[in-house]
Amino acid sequence: RLTKMGSAFLPSRLLFLRPRLRCPPSYSIFRRCSTSRSADVASAKLFVPELEELATMLQTALKDNFETVETEVTECIDLTKWGCAAPGIGGNCRIIDVGGVPNLLDPKHHKTAIFQLPTVAEQVGLKGAYIFGACAASHLVVGVNAELMPTEHISKNCRCSKYAKVVEDGSHIMEAYDSPEFGLLGNFVACEGKTTPVVKVRVKKRKGEDNFVTCMRKGLAKALEESKVKVDGAKSAQIGIGGVFKVVSGKIHGHVMPDFKKTVMIDGPEVDEWLNFYEMGPDLTCLSVFLSGDPAKADVGKHLTLSFSPAEKRHGFGFVDFVVI
Repeated sequence: RLTKMGSAFLPSRLLFLRPRLRCPPSYSIFRRCSTSRSADVASAKLFVPELEELATMLQTALKDNFETVETEVTECIDLTKWGCAAPGIGGNCRIIDVGGVPNLLDPKHHKTAIFQLPTVAEQVGLKGAYIFGACAASHLVVGVNAELMPTEHISKNCRCSKYAKVVEDGSHIMEAYDSPEFGLLGNFVACEGKTTPVVKVRVKKRKGEDNFVTCMRKGLAKALEESKVKVDGAKSAQIGIGGVFKVVSGKIHGHVMPDFKKTVMIDGPEVDEWLNFYEMGPDLTCLSVFLSGDPAKADVGKHLTLSFSPAEKRHGFGFVDFVVI
């Protein structure tokens, strides 16, 4: 359970999708590609509330799940002190969904679904971006399947990424990751890394069943449903959030992916059984990307991941046990 956290969040204006299913002409189709091939990119508009409105929405979303909840709009702290590659998370924010869970489930994609962060930044129109979030490490870099927590400012040539893998005795190790390459799937925020106003959230002592991010995601979804807000060109109005939060005290139940399974998995209980879970914390810095819901609905969002939050420990990384849909 998370007993005390501090965090900073910003809403994103655009969601970039890379679907692999049949789409109408208004969207491009993305197919699995290696680092040497290009990919089409589709996008969806998101609802961007004022930060003061977002702070109120998050306060409402969290108050029934935590005994103490504080939200405010403030200037972002220097996130390099939390192990990030840029001081802020502002400036032309985009949320990006690359690849997808099907790449993880089917062995035929394990060795071929390889991507590069600089290429992703260029494809979403933000060359040299600061990118952070969650993805799988490239097996070509670390030799096995592993979790990757990227925090990389491409134009500054600054990389503070870490990865976690399961070793032979069942424990996990966490080390620096010195490559822009990743595999299988990824959920990212791309921005200019500027220090801008953010929503600061602090919670203490969880009393409900939902974790921190799931609680916010559900609360935002409920608020949007009640407000009946519309976004031009979108099937449904959704909010996309990117942020960084720190587990100051207490522990979490987190997972690290083991090496590839040689048979096809079915998403759900089989994947949960395959994952290795560990108790982690405190002093965790978590890189969070989530959506209140799927803005593209059935058109391009079949495998869209709604929440994903890796966690950096001062001497390495683990994964926060967040719900992934």
